[in-house]
Amino acid sequence: MESPTYVAFATQKGGVGKSTLTTLVASYLYYAEGVELVAVDCDSSQHSMNVYRDHDLVVTKENPYLKRALHRFYLGFDKKPYEIILTSPKDALDVADNYVDNAPEEKKPSVVFFDITGTINDPDIVDLISNMDYLFVPITTETGEMASSISFASAVVNNMMTVGTTKIKELKLVWNKINSREKTRLCDVMDNYMQKHGLSSLDTVLVKSNKFEKDGRETGNTGMFRSTMLPPDRRLIRGTNLEGLVSEIREIIKV
Repeated sequence: MESPTYVAFATQKGGVGKSTLTTLVASYLYYAEGVELVAVDCDSSQHSMNVYRDHDLVVTKENPYLKRALHRFYLGFDKKPYEIILTSPKDALDVADNYVDNAPEEKKPSVVFFDITGTINDPDIVDLISNMDYLFVPITTETGEMASSISFASAVVNNMMTVGTTKIKELKLVWNKINSREKTRLCDVMDNYMQKHGLSSLDTVLVKSNKFEKDGRETGNTGMFRSTMLPPDRRLIRGTNLEGLVSEIREIIKV
């Protein structure tokens, strides 16, 4: 079997949406499209994906609607939730390699997602990023977050990819929390600016929506949008561009 593809959603600034994007893409691929995968949570400061998993365990027990939905889903899915491995940036590659080497053939992942945060000046972060096959950098239209994402992506391209010190095949920025289903005028202006500096973004944007807050805390027949244990609720996917985003990412990473 071919080696799995190593993919990271990475940025140096919190609040841009890297952990949410990692969870949404991983859960859609695994639960909706049957792609075998594992997630490696390298954000030692908060381990956001693990926080999401703990939250999912609580709300699916306490919310009767979600408890029934979970039961129905796994009757047909016939697999356990994908594994979330907690580690540090320093140990992440060894941990991922060991998981892949020891997984049974039917559980060998096609893709390993890494949730990474930190400064490009951290040698452990640099080494981890340099060993990715594909890198996706979330970017928003908030001035500070936008500048931070572009700075981070530029550093990776100029200091690693251009000089050939990395395995990265492609880096793409991902417009997140956009107020429309199409790129805004500001997105287009910044895309033109970034292209002059060797950067490019995905065609698909992820729409800003209160659907991201649908995580099971509500009562009634309300599904979950961001979950590590279930696919995004089909009713909540509408209008978010998530399906298009996953399709574009899947075409790039070839899984």
